Amino acid sequence: MKNEKRLILTRGKNRSLKLARFLCLLFFLNAIHGVGYAGAKHVELTGSQEINQSKTVSGIVTDKNNEPLIGVSVSVKGTTTGIITGLDGEYSLQVPDSRSVLVFSFLGYQKREITVGNQTTINVTLSEDTELLDEVVVVGYGVQKKANLTGAVASIGGEKLENRSVPTLTQALQGTVANLNISSTSGAPGTKQNINIRGYTGIEIDDNGNRNNISGSPLVVIDGVQGGDLSMINMNDVENISILKDAASAAIYGSSAPFGVIIVTTKKGRSGKPVITYNNNFGFSQPTNLPKYTNSLDFANAFNEVGENSNYTAKLFGDDVIQRIKDYQAGTFKDETIKDPDADSWVGWNKANGNNDWFDIYFKNASFSQQHNIGVSGGSETSSYYVGLGFNQQDGLYNFADDSYKRYNVRANLSSDISKWLTFSIRSAFSRSETDNPTIYGGVSGGDSYSYDYFHQIGRTYPTVPLKNPDGYYSEGSGVGLFKDGGRQKSNADIATITGEFLFHLLPGWDLTANYTYEGTYVEDSNHRKTFYIYKPSGAKAPRGGTDPNSFERSWQKNQHHTINVFSSYENRFGDHYLKVMGGFTQELYKDLKLIGSNTNLYSDELPSLSGTYGTNRSATDQASELAIRGAFGRINYNYKEKYLIELNGRYDGTSRFLKDVRFKFYPGVSAAWVPSNESFWEPIAEYINHIKVRGSWASLGDQAFTTSRYPFYPGLRTYTPTETRWLFSGGRESAVRYAPPVNYDLTWVTTNTLGFGLDMNFLNNRLTFSFDWYRRHAKDFASFGEKIPSIIGTRPPRVNDAETETKGYEITIGWRDKVGEVSYGVNAVLSDYQGKVLKFSNPSKLISDKWYDGAKMGEIWGFETVGLFKDQAEIDATNQSYINANWYPGDVHYADLNGDGKIDMGDNTVDKPGDRKVIGNSTPRYNFGVTLNAEWRGFDCTMFFQGVGKRDIMFAENANYFWGFTDGGEWQSTYFTVHQDRWTKDNPNGYLPRAYFNTNKNQRAQSRYLQNAAYLRFKNLQLGYTIPKSLTDKIRFQRARVFVNVENLATFTNLSKIIDPEIVTESAKVYPLQRTWAFGINLTF
Repeated sequence: MKNEKRLILTRGKNRSLKLARFLCLLFFLNAIHGVGYAGAKHVELTGSQEINQSKTVSGIVTDKNNEPLIGVSVSVKGTTTGIITGLDGEYSLQVPDSRSVLVFSFLGYQKREITVGNQTTINVTLSEDTELLDEVVVVGYGVQKKANLTGAVASIGGEKLENRSVPTLTQALQGTVANLNISSTSGAPGTKQNINIRGYTGIEIDDNGNRNNISGSPLVVIDGVQGGDLSMINMNDVENISILKDAASAAIYGSSAPFGVIIVTTKKGRSGKPVITYNNNFGFSQPTNLPKYTNSLDFANAFNEVGENSNYTAKLFGDDVIQRIKDYQAGTFKDETIKDPDADSWVGWNKANGNNDWFDIYFKNASFSQQHNIGVSGGSETSSYYVGLGFNQQDGLYNFADDSYKRYNVRANLSSDISKWLTFSIRSAFSRSETDNPTIYGGVSGGDSYSYDYFHQIGRTYPTVPLKNPDGYYSEGSGVGLFKDGGRQKSNADIATITGEFLFHLLPGWDLTANYTYEGTYVEDSNHRKTFYIYKPSGAKAPRGGTDPNSFERSWQKNQHHTINVFSSYENRFGDHYLKVMGGFTQELYKDLKLIGSNTNLYSDELPSLSGTYGTNRSATDQASELAIRGAFGRINYNYKEKYLIELNGRYDGTSRFLKDVRFKFYPGVSAAWVPSNESFWEPIAEYINHIKVRGSWASLGDQAFTTSRYPFYPGLRTYTPTETRWLFSGGRESAVRYAPPVNYDLTWVTTNTLGFGLDMNFLNNRLTFSFDWYRRHAKDFASFGEKIPSIIGTRPPRVNDAETETKGYEITIGWRDKVGEVSYGVNAVLSDYQGKVLKFSNPSKLISDKWYDGAKMGEIWGFETVGLFKDQAEIDATNQSYINANWYPGDVHYADLNGDGKIDMGDNTVDKPGDRKVIGNSTPRYNFGVTLNAEWRGFDCTMFFQGVGKRDIMFAENANYFWGFTDGGEWQSTYFTVHQDRWTKDNPNGYLPRAYFNTNKNQRAQSRYLQNAAYLRFKNLQLGYTIPKSLTDKIRFQRARVFVNVENLATFTNLSKIIDPEIVTESAKVYPLQRTWAFGINLTF
């Protein structure tokens, strides 16, 4: 009786839940498309098409436990006729005739199709869809069921990346996987993105002593070939992408993969008649943001005011120029400049009277892009093929002189079963990229020197500078003529890859794979600088400074990569025990050669060639390098009843970078998982929590991916001629030699030990998924300069393995998918965070200027705390800031006396005695997130993708005129945009920016007031599509046709200064902007 009573209560509770769900379902359907509820039996989903009521079919839909399923979609295949099941799983539906096919579908269950025939009652049992658990994921040298994974591995299907109007696969991946961090340094056509998995990986000191935080790039493996370039892959060729995030999963690749692995699998053919796909999209782009100049009158008055602040004795813009500026803006003076009364030239800069916003002038309102992709696949019972062709064109935003990027792709994957025990495959790919830009003159160094120079020149050109002189020629100061006709720099890269592979089926469950891959990369760069002439008022012309004589430079680079892989795997199930063993050998050889030649004085600019030059400044250099890697690897997978799983990975790696005694090292990895949902005690709650898995992993990996100066080699001696030396010997200068630093023969691998734990859960018939991972990565033996040596020795100390770092982080992925009537929808959200820390670094005094010290957090920003801006002289007199500058005025920055010693200074410049500085922020991007929303209804589909960073601090450099406007570089390195109008003046004492100067940076020290919040939320992509009904496509002999529109970078929400996009923020802000792209296209399948 007790059990019966419990059963009755349970059934009553279940029925109440079903009723509530059914009512919610009806409400939702009515809300979205006016669906009516007809009686107690079913909901009509029929369209306006009239139905031939020749037959009625009814029945009940249940699950494997004979429980009725509510809301199951029952439709007549090929029509819009359909219903959903009622409270007891019942349905009744009119069908045209006995040939009709009923389709039963319900999220979380496998779809069934049944031909009506002579039946009038059709009862159906739906089985749970275990697709999520049975999904196969590509891992190193093999595949595994997702349910049996023990490491942190993410997988993305190629269909999720289709139709994005971005030029590279890397950009399409941004924000889709937790802790797959992708960033850009520029929005220029052809720019490659930075890729990182799970944050900081270490620290580096270059030969000049510069200290850099390393965010190492993951190993890219394309169809089994290591070292590929994601930016050169055609997205339409991608079948699947796996991201091996934890070290245990990546251990099979050894020292090539200390920063994780991205495995790309391209499409392959399937047996059957040929299937042809064609996709395209056409887009128009505009910059997401650009600075905006003030009008020239405000500009001139501001510069005069700042000149007065800087104790200039004369106005930069004289009264006559100010009047001419006013007259030009009023339309009473027609020219932007006048002839210099004292010379045969046109006046410019602070003597001219133009009114130009150079960002409006130099950039187009819109640029064009297009993509075209064709895929052909098919095969027979013993062979298959896939051929893909792609073309991608992205025009840039430059006006006057076009910039562009083009890419061509060809891929062919062929496979044939020579016999029952042997399969031969050949995979080949070719890609070509072409980048074409105007030559930029400048010579100002920067992270992206080309883009930096361009924006540096634009940002400091006065708006008063004329675009054209009265004679109709472009003015010298504007730089437009030089930009337009000063030459071109081009880069063409060809990458060809071919792999031949034999797969031997030795015994059931035992395979042997042997392949060889050749990859050749050929790059040609050229820079042609023409002589540009300036026209004078008299009509005479003269070469513009720095352009005479003309010049030409060409470089040619050949990189060859040979890879041999031989590996074998055996798998079998012994009762409740599953075992898979894999082992193999790999050998890689890299051979690189580069030739560079340059000369001046071209005979003709129409035929730029080194052989067509006659200058005496000839230069020819070459570079050559080789690298060999050899490894033996193995993996063991075991599970018992799919409850207890363990994986062991190991690799014995060697590299030619190191000396023989330290060349080889073994790197192990182990991971294990427990699946409580497969235990018998889980059955009572299995209906709600369908799957749960607890994971743990540990691995130790090496890193030999140093630059050429980080491993032991004998550098050449630097020699100096008498004219180059700066020392006097016996009354004159002599030749000199700088000794090379000593070599450390024991310099060896950086070792990374990673510990991680994870949790995977599926709920509610696998509709709700959840994944969480935590990790700690401890890296040791980074190379630094070690102990200091006396300067009299004349060189730096040798590198030693003595630095250590730590990175901790977590990542969360949550997904939901469901179907309500004919509406299928889904939500996927990812969130990740990490922080890096220096555990050990040779800086015993903890000097802040050395950037790193024991306990330092990577990305930390040291600076002063700001009280505000000085209001009056009394406040100034009460503050001692003489260490920074002797003179202070109202509007200057008032720094806080943090240590209470009555003065503002930097103390001993150490962590223990920092004076009045402290850690005010951190430049590490924190809380990276992405959210994808999608829905489908009757052929219509909509996808929205949001991406952003939850926390990040940026402190612009002291000479960053884009942010400050006025800098101590003087009037020629200063500027005045509309954002700079919010500054302190006597008439605007509450302005944001401080009192401005041309000759001091005292107000621009790193400080809390001007620390920028670079967090942002971006509406990254919106896509709307419509799949044309099959009844129509059949008439034109298409299998499928879909049209779509999408928008990239639709909107951005941020508190960062408007001068720069938060996604590509730099300390200078001088970068090529990202673009907002509006695109449309079509997908066809024949």
